[in-house]
Amino acid sequence: MSQDTLYISPEYNPHSLQRDWGFVVSAERRDVFEVMPESLTMVRAALYCSVIAASPPDLSPPPSQPYRPSKVTTDETVGNGAQLYQEVGFDIMSLALLADVPAHRPLHLTQNSLIGHWRWLRDVWRVGSSRPQGTATMDTRNAVTEALRNGKNNLAIAELRNLFKKVQQSPDNAGLYISFLNSLSLFCPFIATELLWRQGLIEHDPVRQSQAIDKEGIVE
Repeated sequence: MSQDTLYISPEYNPHSLQRDWGFVVSAERRDVFEVMPESLTMVRAALYCSVIAASPPDLSPPPSQPYRPSKVTTDETVGNGAQLYQEVGFDIMSLALLADVPAHRPLHLTQNSLIGHWRWLRDVWRVGSSRPQGTATMDTRNAVTEALRNGKNNLAIAELRNLFKKVQQSPDNAGLYISFLNSLSLFCPFIATELLWRQGLIEHDPVRQSQAIDKEGIVE
């Protein structure tokens, strides 16, 4: 990570979240990490399939949704997924590659887009990191998953942002907040897993994390 990167903040650092959860996610979403050194086009296609696979069990890709990779272009010097991942982290990369247009249509990625997604996740972190634990259970069905059911990844992210606005407007609604985190985890597993853990809904399992590290052969 370069010292002049635009994505480091005292309030929200996407890379600091990877310390606790990155190894587990790299094992569970192996399909994405396997194509990281390749083009952003391949990473975007893998991300879309990964989101669908991580969705509720009764959610399956619509038959009409093409699976062929669609081209991703950028004005920046980032050449592949591994470089973008190192620069902005998994969560921001996922939002940037899956927002704006459906996954089967070409995407032009800009630095302003990356910064915009970082700012939104910074707001999510501000709201969630200090929120007290609630007692609600996860709701896996909402407008986000319905959009995914229809093959609209861009609409799903738009609905995710709308859901967050509702969370801000109803701070006492624990069920709504958990539903938001559950949907957020589809696209942004690092920040969502951390916030779900703070709600007491995910156990921090050192054994599982250690197994994932051994499996990946990664040591920090």
